[in-house]
Amino acid sequence: MNQQQAPAEDMRKRGRANLTWVLLVMTFLAVIAAPTMIVLFFGLLPAMVAYIIDRTPHKSAAITVGSINFIGVFPYVMQLWFDINDVSAAMDIVKDLFALLVMYSAAAFGWLLFLALPTVISSFVVVMHQRKVAQLRGQQKDLIDEWGAEVSQLVEMRRMERQGEHMSHGMSVSD
Repeated sequence: MNQQQAPAEDMRKRGRANLTWVLLVMTFLAVIAAPTMIVLFFGLLPAMVAYIIDRTPHKSAAITVGSINFIGVFPYVMQLWFDINDVSAAMDIVKDLFALLVMYSAAAFGWLLFLALPTVISSFVVVMHQRKVAQLRGQQKDLIDEWGAEVSQLVEMRRMERQGEHMSHGMSVSD
């Protein structure tokens, strides 16, 4: 076995061990807390789908969707815990279209957050950077007024020289 196959085999073994533990805990919970597990299973289906389709290492879509989805499922789990906690009550919650609508709408809101927030945040960052550039240009204008245009020309010449050095260094490295 070569060196590349060894880490892959270790990952598979670790994945199998994790799956074994998850199945063991889920079986234990299904026996001990069957009504809760029924509501969680059907309520968190969108989170499970998000986990399966999210191929990123950090699983940010699964975390976002799962968190908001759990917020939608939690009131019904609490209702189950504080009222009648049996399988028929859990099935009544799962059969209730309004309850499913709340749970799945929460997951849809999680997807909306996951898809929309990066755009909103990047737009905000761009505006903040533009504002900072405008502020620095104002300070630069004040400095030019105070020190004279010759200083800005000297700084521009040095910047062009450094850029030329970087370009020539880049050319010689790639040759």
